[in-house]
Amino acid sequence: MIPMADAAGASRKEWLGVWLKERLRYEWLLGRPAPAQLAIANRHERLEAAPDGRGQACLWRHTSRLHAPRLQPELGRRLLRRCLAAAPIRRRSAPLWGEGPPELSVLIGHRGLERLPLLLATLESLAAQEDVWLECLVIEQDSEPRIADRLPPWVRHVHGPLPDPAAPYNRSHTFNLGAREARAPVLLLHDNDMLVPTGYARRLLERIARGYAVVNPKRFVFYLDEPHSAAVLAGSGAYDARPAEAIVQNLEAGGSMAITAEAYAAIGGMDEGFVGWGGEDNEFWDRCLTRPTWIWGYEPIVHLWHRGQPLKHQRDNPNLERARAVMRRPALERIAALRPAPVPSLVSTIIPVHNRAALLREAVASVLAQDHRPIEIVIVDDGSSDDTGAVADGLAAAHPLIIRVIHQPNGGPGAARQRGLDHCRGEFVQYLDSDDLLLPGKFSAQVAALQRSAEARIAYGPSLEEDHSRRPIQRRGPMRATGTPLERLFPLLLLERWWTTSCPLYRRELLDRIGPWQPWINEEDWEYDGRAGATGAPLVWVPVPVSVRRIHMGDDHLSDRGHLDPRKLADRARAQESLLRSALAAGVDRRGPEMARFSRSAFLLSRQCGAAGAEQASRQLFQLARRTGAWQGGRRLEFLLYGLMARVLGWGRAARLSMGVRTRLQPGSRPGGNMT
Repeated sequence: MIPMADAAGASRKEWLGVWLKERLRYEWLLGRPAPAQLAIANRHERLEAAPDGRGQACLWRHTSRLHAPRLQPELGRRLLRRCLAAAPIRRRSAPLWGEGPPELSVLIGHRGLERLPLLLATLESLAAQEDVWLECLVIEQDSEPRIADRLPPWVRHVHGPLPDPAAPYNRSHTFNLGAREARAPVLLLHDNDMLVPTGYARRLLERIARGYAVVNPKRFVFYLDEPHSAAVLAGSGAYDARPAEAIVQNLEAGGSMAITAEAYAAIGGMDEGFVGWGGEDNEFWDRCLTRPTWIWGYEPIVHLWHRGQPLKHQRDNPNLERARAVMRRPALERIAALRPAPVPSLVSTIIPVHNRAALLREAVASVLAQDHRPIEIVIVDDGSSDDTGAVADGLAAAHPLIIRVIHQPNGGPGAARQRGLDHCRGEFVQYLDSDDLLLPGKFSAQVAALQRSAEARIAYGPSLEEDHSRRPIQRRGPMRATGTPLERLFPLLLLERWWTTSCPLYRRELLDRIGPWQPWINEEDWEYDGRAGATGAPLVWVPVPVSVRRIHMGDDHLSDRGHLDPRKLADRARAQESLLRSALAAGVDRRGPEMARFSRSAFLLSRQCGAAGAEQASRQLFQLARRTGAWQGGRRLEFLLYGLMARVLGWGRAARLSMGVRTRLQPGSRPGGNMT
């Protein structure tokens, strides 16, 4: 439990400060329709509203407690009442859902008999979930099973003792064991003392369905005192009968959070090096943030009273010291250390595909024709609406030891490639777009080059192009700089994506360092290569042609979905910002010719976005162009005048006036082209 001082211990100055500086805001937010109450915070704390307006993210580090309810407990009681009116907590002895594959696996760790009543109450609140099929696993970490016969029949009991029966409780061990036993695609890591609202599970899954791999749903955790908890355990549903002893925000991974089973495995699960209480959830959350994460809390949770864990909140807790020491290493490095080691010499090929059955067969055939072994192919069917998924399944059935297929809702090329990467086991990774081809001998040449050059992290070679929009079809190349030996991706990468997705072969170790693909639909490939270049990764060039990029018209490209698409334009702006950060990290000269050309390109793209109506992207790109090009004396005035014009006329009108067009954004050949 988290103790809190009594209101009687507050000074007159504190009490008066709440009246003058916080009370009016509480009254205003508590008087407005839900979910306005979620915007309540301490007066010096800053919140960020969720994209859909239903949730608030805490923009500060560490857990905090609401100050005003400590001094004026009735405010906290009203907040609890208001939250539970919008999201009521109910309890049932058994669930109403029938048989079926679970959508959500709830994992609860437990030890001993003291907290058994709290566990049973927690299970009752989970049994009251509606419109969802879930399974609940209680992982008992004790020398012998003590509670199996006391659990409801709908709950799965997993006995998971530690090798040393005398060792302290290891929360990470229980969740890792539960994740291995779980059958659902989404995991809910839940404590045994938390009561949740009736729609809790369904709302979690709705956010997972939007493409988030991690969801932290908690906005407020209401800590009940001992008498209040005793009444609840005795059957009372009056959770607001007394003010909460504490109201906690920003609990992050503690208490209750959801994560897809794939993401849990991909980030290495929980670190079992944390023994005892504290620190393990902070370190785990830090790794979770490398995945698409819903950070905007929206749920109230009621925490039942129990005696505090030894050392958990003490400053000399060795687990907290360990967490601080461990987290000095970047999260991506820790993930790589926790994941299983790659299979030596194995080349993993990832093929995202959307509505391209015939081309998929040809792409897969070009991989199977490679003379290097061992290989594996992971096909990610990105929500195809034709027979592509069935074709992919047929290829896997014909080559079961080599090909695996993943089906997912349409999420774009970045999300599809990352999904494939999470399932790969190879020392080397090949990305292949479904309309492109690998040339014979690619793997053997590039693997040999990487094995000869221990410091090299990427192998590439000449890449060719086939123009299928003309007859007869012509193959030409090498394209861009792929026919030239280069030592690093930058500085040339700042100006153009000078290879295609199918050209390079990566060491998996490098990809684990640079982090996941962005879930974008435009320029996600250029941005990804930029992060690889930011590491200074050495390149090794092979002189033989390695791949073919096929240019064709009228097909559905994962990376090409309308030049006026606001999301696509926003992705372009984000990609350029990230690319600049990567270039600077790689040591590109801030006043060199590449930076000057980058500034001109960003300025042009800013005006194109403004002309298309994407004013936020236009503003962002203009600021980027000015930041990178204002050192050129002649351009400083140009930026000043255009900025003034945009402020007066608006970014859209200023762009159209500047470019001499109205609303149509002329599609150009972006560096990198359509890669999927």
